[in-house]
Amino acid sequence: MNPTDTPENTLPDSTDLPPWQVKSSTHLLHDRWLKVRADTCVTAEGVEIAPYYVLEYPDWVEVVALDAEDNIYLVQQYRHGLGVVALELPGGAVDASDASPVEAAARELREETGLSAPEWEYVGSLAANPATHTNLCHIVLARNVELTEKPSDDPTERIRLIRMPIRQAIGLALEGKMIQVIHVAALTLALHKAGKWDAPSPANKS
Repeated sequence: MNPTDTPENTLPDSTDLPPWQVKSSTHLLHDRWLKVRADTCVTAEGVEIAPYYVLEYPDWVEVVALDAEDNIYLVQQYRHGLGVVALELPGGAVDASDASPVEAAARELREETGLSAPEWEYVGSLAANPATHTNLCHIVLARNVELTEKPSDDPTERIRLIRMPIRQAIGLALEGKMIQVIHVAALTLALHKAGKWDAPSPANKS
């Protein structure tokens, strides 16, 4: 296979990479948090792939919350899949009642941390895993956040709220201390949007 050279800021035409055709689809699991689907697919070359498992999740939202002193608010919570306490951005699922990802971000930030913000900006969306997941992860930037209320008391989601300088969060992300890949990507894009990514990490601070 020879590589395709492309002009700057362009991508090659993708019409020669057509989507698979779905011959049949069966839901194996329908739960409150996800659905698991088994598809029988046929490629453009006639190759059948079956079963191909697809995870149907609601969209997610991640909040990069900055205060007026160039601090960022992160959370720590136990993640049972890996059995670890993870350093993350505040966020969660977009509910059907949320009018927009920004509204979902404001709700999740308030529920998880008790923080509110007067300034919100939608940064963009990323795919959680386009190979197997149907959902998108929306990135929202909150500026000048303040602690305005107590977070919701959810016994299934014990959260520690952490405030640190932006430069420290960048350093932790670059050192692999923030292991949630979507959160690292969201942090990078939102801080670039805010013009804050150039803040030096502690190791490089003069």
